Amino acid sequence: MSDLLLDVKNLKTRFRTDDGTFFAVDDVSFQVRRGRTLGIVGESGCGKSVTSLSVMRLIQNPGEIAQGQVNFEGRDLLKLPEQQMRAIRGNDIAMIFQEPMTSLNPVFTIGNQIDEAIKEHNPKMTADQVRERTIGILRKVGIPAPEQRYKEYPHQLSGGMRQRVMIAMAISCDPKLLIADEPTTALDVTIQAQILDLMRKLQQDFQAGMILITHDLGVVAEMCQDVIVMYAGKIVEQGTVEDIFYRPRHPYTKGLLDSIPHFETGHKLDRLQTIPGLVPSLLDIPPACRFQDRCPYVQERCRVEYPELRALNDTQVVSCHFPLNGDKA
Repeated sequence: MSDLLLDVKNLKTRFRTDDGTFFAVDDVSFQVRRGRTLGIVGESGCGKSVTSLSVMRLIQNPGEIAQGQVNFEGRDLLKLPEQQMRAIRGNDIAMIFQEPMTSLNPVFTIGNQIDEAIKEHNPKMTADQVRERTIGILRKVGIPAPEQRYKEYPHQLSGGMRQRVMIAMAISCDPKLLIADEPTTALDVTIQAQILDLMRKLQQDFQAGMILITHDLGVVAEMCQDVIVMYAGKIVEQGTVEDIFYRPRHPYTKGLLDSIPHFETGHKLDRLQTIPGLVPSLLDIPPACRFQDRCPYVQERCRVEYPELRALNDTQVVSCHFPLNGDKA
């Protein structure tokens, strides 16, 4: 059996607005393998979440997937009828959404919402079997007194508990691919560590592939084996976690890493470095390189010619005319 789970090729997702049409995801390609975690990083508005929603085919009007392929175990999800896609969502591919309080229905109990996901994909299970499975999953994700929590509503749980419920819902049908969109946002550091440990353990148990979307590079270093860096809807660098953290080649990747505070013993605490400027509006993308107005290494070629992704070695690709080691195209 091939270890390749997901193969996304030349994905483009656009939105039509009164001000014009823009591509939130523009010619994005990547792969996810069984038992490995792919991190997608970048500033807000770079296209991370839209990429994951495109994989799940959850883009709503005025958005649409304009082109590309999303091959899951050899099947192009973009060509499947909606009924077949519904059978895949939650069963083979599951997603942990960014805000559990807005993703969970406030008028239904926790148990009812997880039961629904299980019954959707296991129609032959009895009500007692579904309830027993739900309570077992709540126990597996570390929720104390699961029989009691089963009957409670989202507002009765803490933020960390709600996030565990979201994870329980996502793994309720033993998915082959798990997509986690900012799973630790708004959680304190202690709870964040518990959630990450839980996700890592569950992935090992199921040997699932995982896409982890985050702006926290510390989480990426801890959880991921492969990383793509996105900027303004494009992939600007892609490689192993060692490539990205120890051999960054794109100026944007280096800027993200330089903005992390360092607390090594004996290290002088300097002012935190920042990337000047803002991510450009997708309705007004600069010609050629999209990072040109914020790049400290910009040259004339960067303003007139778009830098296509090119391989630097067996594992690392970059979209830059002048990678940081001094090589030139």
